[in-house]
Amino acid sequence: MASDSVEVVPDSVEVVPDSVDVVSDSVELMPNSVDVVSDSVELVPDSVDVMPDSVESPCARCGTLHAGGVFGEACFQARRHTRRCARCGLLHEDYDLPARWLHGMEKFDCEFYVTDVEKLQMDGDTILLLDDVIKKLDEIYNMKKLEDAKMKQDAKEQ
Repeated sequence: MASDSVEVVPDSVEVVPDSVDVVSDSVELMPNSVDVVSDSVELVPDSVDVMPDSVESPCARCGTLHAGGVFGEACFQARRHTRRCARCGLLHEDYDLPARWLHGMEKFDCEFYVTDVEKLQMDGDTILLLDDVIKKLDEIYNMKKLEDAKMKQDAKEQ
């Protein structure tokens, strides 16, 4: 006996289309290991060149560029060079002691000893004085000698 029942399919059923989008083959796959390096990358050599000690670098103490340590001879000379006189180019502190002992001056004064910077002559570290400067020094020496003699005379009288 045949059954008279009919199965009804509702109208709201969606039908899946036959065409499905497939991911294309143009997707790049990343390698699983780091050993693969492209040709455009340069390899770093295994050895590193050590920089010599004589490389000039700004000194933390004096701010100038020189080789050597902070308390080395180069730092000392660099700091010494910065104290040179802009007028005569000499380091006045080098001549303070001879000026005091030989001429009774408190400090070296380049305007007194070096009247004309263009005519400055040196013999090593020794300043070769011009004739007019020597005359001034002789006058000062003679005046001091007279003052000392006068003071001794006054001391004897009292």
